[in-house]
Amino acid sequence: MQKNIFPPTETVRVVFQPAGRQGDVIPGTTLLEAARRLGVEIESICGGHQTCGKCKVLVEEGEFAKFALRSTAENLTPPGEREIEYATKRNFADGARLSCACQVTGDLVIRVPEESQTRKQVVRKAAGVERVIAVDAPMRLYYVELPPGELKDHRGDWQRLTAELAAVHGLENLTIDPAILSTLQPALAAGKRTMTVTVFEGREVVRIQPAFHEDIYGMAFDVGTTTVAGHLCHLRTGEILATASRMNPQVPYGEDLMSRVSYAMVNPDGTERMHRAIIDGLNELIAEACREAEISPTELVELVVVGNTTMHHLLLGINPQELGGAPFSLVTHDAVDVKARDLGIAIARGGNVHFPPCEAGHVGADNVGVLVAEAPYAQDDQMLVLDIGTNGEILLGNRERMFSASSPTGPAFEGAQILHGMRAAAGAIERIRIDPATLDVRYRIIGKEEWIESGPGDGGLGAGQSLSPIPNSHSPIPNSRRAKREALLNPELKASGICGSGIIEAIAELLIAGVLAANGRFVGIEHPRLRTGLGEGGAKAEFILAWPHETSSGQAITVHSDDIRAIQLGKAALYAGAKLLMKRLGLEQVDRIVLAGGFGSYIDPKHAMLIGLIPDCDLARVTAVGNAAGDGARMILLDKAKRSEARWAARWVRYVETAVEPSFQDEFVAAISFPHATDSFPHLQGELEASRNRWSAERIQAIDGMENGTEQRSSRTDRLARRRDREQRRG
Repeated sequence: MQKNIFPPTETVRVVFQPAGRQGDVIPGTTLLEAARRLGVEIESICGGHQTCGKCKVLVEEGEFAKFALRSTAENLTPPGEREIEYATKRNFADGARLSCACQVTGDLVIRVPEESQTRKQVVRKAAGVERVIAVDAPMRLYYVELPPGELKDHRGDWQRLTAELAAVHGLENLTIDPAILSTLQPALAAGKRTMTVTVFEGREVVRIQPAFHEDIYGMAFDVGTTTVAGHLCHLRTGEILATASRMNPQVPYGEDLMSRVSYAMVNPDGTERMHRAIIDGLNELIAEACREAEISPTELVELVVVGNTTMHHLLLGINPQELGGAPFSLVTHDAVDVKARDLGIAIARGGNVHFPPCEAGHVGADNVGVLVAEAPYAQDDQMLVLDIGTNGEILLGNRERMFSASSPTGPAFEGAQILHGMRAAAGAIERIRIDPATLDVRYRIIGKEEWIESGPGDGGLGAGQSLSPIPNSHSPIPNSRRAKREALLNPELKASGICGSGIIEAIAELLIAGVLAANGRFVGIEHPRLRTGLGEGGAKAEFILAWPHETSSGQAITVHSDDIRAIQLGKAALYAGAKLLMKRLGLEQVDRIVLAGGFGSYIDPKHAMLIGLIPDCDLARVTAVGNAAGDGARMILLDKAKRSEARWAARWVRYVETAVEPSFQDEFVAAISFPHATDSFPHLQGELEASRNRWSAERIQAIDGMENGTEQRSSRTDRLARRRDREQRRG
């Protein structure tokens, strides 16, 4: 290994993706060591001796405004002879480096590919509810037997084929994809003049196979800002044969949509780089799913892809910069069909990629997928559908009227922008309970079923010991099979950080316990778990969830004041958007709330309501439906009637642009409080009163003093915020 020849007088910033971890390191530190210090686990069987080659990483180059740095491969020491030899022998991709063999010399954004991660990412896209789906796919198989050719018949073989298809199957006015015309005569010869053709929407022949075939495949994708999930389906039977998912490979270019729009605007090749990243990601998922189903990717004849509008544009290779500012113009809001080969997607040569329509500048085909899957336009109840992710989509209405909106909730709900945040991987704290009387903490991590009693390490009960499951207010949600496998391989698995569902439960439990006031501030009480930690702008309070001896890093995992602020801003944006739609319909309360999306499936409705992420509602009528956008994409893949329904629904629903709504700022400011500054939550009243009865006198006094002392200041702050907002709009 190379020696550290750099004086330890300065530090440089290193960001590891997709883990989202970042920190300052001394120049001359190897990338592998930097990753370990920041809690990023890169596989290295040989222990950093440049032998196993498992620690391969890639440098993401360009300006990253989100991190205020420029990343370039020149900020690593150049490859040595041994690394060059290994990279040549193993045919490394351009720019790939062994993290144990290179030292940091400047700011960097590093992507750790999935195969180099010690703990492979657990993408928590829930299977969702069972849905009844009609199977009548736009791609259909037709078998024909052509008579032998005759000298007196001067027609071409294509004309003979179309005549037979018309005579036998009633298919008229067919065209053929020019790219597959050359396969016609070889198929005739191989099949002894029998063949099976694949026809798209009854109008275009997109594949010709010799002899008889009865299998036809396609894949439905939900391309989210953070995760991508796909289902490989048999288009004739509707059976799901395989599922594959992973982090969106565009995450290194920005964790949220506006960061990626900014990247495309700042970097001349930014659009192409992000387009290529997501196309490569789709190809990898296709290959993974096909291996599981034991078929070839060339046997897939169609993909249906849903995503938000920025993903829609980047998938098509279109610069999304017009979506970055008013009037947020889409290049098109209609459905798009494009040849897979033109996008670089490796399926059948004549295969099609279908993009369902978008609703508006900030509501894309993923929300149309939710519309199709949940069909609120066929209900009498006033249904609020929230697809919660880095960007939140909102639907509200019934068969009479339907409104939609988008809220920039940010990545905090998925573990980003949180001091000890991480995505939903093995070791992430996902469930938390805090005793309101003693502030004792119990938590559960991904990869272990049992709850862990947190304690300061005195060796007795409460010293990080595992306990049997405890009763709780919601049914336990099973961890993924991959997380369970990881836990079996690592029985000493400890807490590594906290994911989105965990941070929501932590804040809700702190509110119930009287440790947090409605304004999001920690109360001034003496307790070992409350301490002062560093944050933006100086020292701030934080609450210890897991003590250092309970964690994989040896550092305490805490909920910091800055974490609470990030959640406040995200939940306020979502709630304010929902409130604006409720006002449009003249509603004080909704009949049902549906939580969609992978993240929405793993949050407890009661905790979500306690922090004001969702409006008040009968908890029995709050349901999680899993990845509804992906389910909608599958419906559109399998049923051509759903394509017409999607086109109709996208134009029927009325979009509300919350960014220019005059009352949005007022609603946003009011929604920052927990659960809300003015809205009542009668369905939580009993829970809140029971908890308050268990508070100590010290805590009650601290809460009352904080609320009374900040009421006037909060009112004045709100007035100033509203005035600034009005001035900005006029400007």
